[in-house]
Amino acid sequence: MNIETGIGSVRVAEKVLYKIVAGAVAATEGIMLTAAESADLPERLRAAGRNGRIVLRMGEEELDIELRVDVRFGERIQQVCRELRDNVRKSVEELAGVRVGVVDVAVVGLSGSRVDRAGEAFSI
Repeated sequence: MNIETGIGSVRVAEKVLYKIVAGAVAATEGIMLTAAESADLPERLRAAGRNGRIVLRMGEEELDIELRVDVRFGERIQQVCRELRDNVRKSVEELAGVRVGVVDVAVVGLSGSRVDRAGEAFSI
């Protein structure tokens, strides 16, 4: 992707944009990654970008982003998604200098443990 500046152009690889978005996803509180995926930052970044969960579409002037995420059970979904959209937009615009258009977030699952009425904890 080429970004025109007043004195030239800058080329940003699509892979870099994926890593920036994955970093914002992994850093957002309430987004759930599996135990193996949450071990360390490089693994969290790979996990966040895996399985088509991040889709980037470059328009003429801005980048549209589509995310498919799991939210931790018990979190306020709207609040987590709002924070995620803000984190992704801010990260891409500040780090890559690319204007972000739409950030669509689809919650595809709830993860974590919950407590049943008898007080027993179980995983979802």
